[in-house]
Amino acid sequence: MQADHAEDLASIREQARRLLVDQATPEHLKNLLNAPGSFDQALWRHAVEQGWPSVAMPEQVGGLALGWSGLAVICEELGRLTGALPLIANALTAHAVISAGISGHQQLLEDLTSGALTAALALADPSDSGICSPGAAKESNGRIDGVKALAAFAAVADVALVHGVNERGDGLYLVHLDQPSVKRQVLEGFDNARAAAALQFEQTEAVYLGGAELVSEISSLAALATAFEQLGGTHACLDMACDYARERRAFGQAIGGFQGIKHKLAEIYCLLEIARGCAADALDAWQQQRPDKQQLTCAARIAATRAYNLAAQENLHVHGGMGVTWEAMPHHYYRRARSLALELGSVAYWRERLLTDLGLESTTVEVGGSA
Repeated sequence: MQADHAEDLASIREQARRLLVDQATPEHLKNLLNAPGSFDQALWRHAVEQGWPSVAMPEQVGGLALGWSGLAVICEELGRLTGALPLIANALTAHAVISAGISGHQQLLEDLTSGALTAALALADPSDSGICSPGAAKESNGRIDGVKALAAFAAVADVALVHGVNERGDGLYLVHLDQPSVKRQVLEGFDNARAAAALQFEQTEAVYLGGAELVSEISSLAALATAFEQLGGTHACLDMACDYARERRAFGQAIGGFQGIKHKLAEIYCLLEIARGCAADALDAWQQQRPDKQQLTCAARIAATRAYNLAAQENLHVHGGMGVTWEAMPHHYYRRARSLALELGSVAYWRERLLTDLGLESTTVEVGGSA
């Protein structure tokens, strides 16, 4: 897919980078951090005009049919400038509805493709570090009850994919969030720019889309697309730290000449390249529908999370005290790194999931709380 559409993907990347540089300015991004549940409506309007929601969508619903490769390109560019848009949720909601093969949702699919509607992924449960089984939300007779943990874009989304459980086991449900029985709780968070909210359902109408296999597929694809966003953020942190290390002088020379700084930057670069390779392998596996695609996605999620966490942290350290000030940009990347590290489950969750897929048991305990 990537080879077949290389020129299209390069054009989309260039277009996305130009738009984000123009719109996602430091001043604009700082304004979004002030209010819980903030959503970049201006950037979303520009993205819709450029056709970004349609990039991964199939042609039968008006999409460009560039698949997960197209989505990955835009996610990586969003990560470079800490932009936040519900492109992943829109694409995966459409994918889940199409996979379910249920009728009567053509207009929904077209609206998700055009950007007229936005979606959220409500997969995790409160007080959980991953996608719990069985889910806390319970479905019976086409109605769902329960609470889902903070989900990105749930404060503004029109529909949500909800992980729940019924008498058949785990399931994935399509829920329209304009129903009176849906309550959204917006809380002050570490990264207010992602329009996050917790969702509470009380006998809310829900459409069953599939079982545990579909839940696993959607969560894996979300993790893969997010890994590319994390790659973009990691690369931006490395560039920012290198630029500052060349400019900042101490004891008569640029701080980039000190061994301690060199080692920090070299470690970030190594983790970035490892994560990039893992993400590329996982993307290729999904494009070819190889049987190891879930395992490779787990590895990509773990590698990208660790790379972004370290890059954001060390970028702060290289900048020193200035890095955490409101005027500087490093803290934006640190906030986003921590948010993306937890939204779809911690490193520990994905490591356990990988071991389970491989038929192995975890015998080690991770020290240091790498989420």
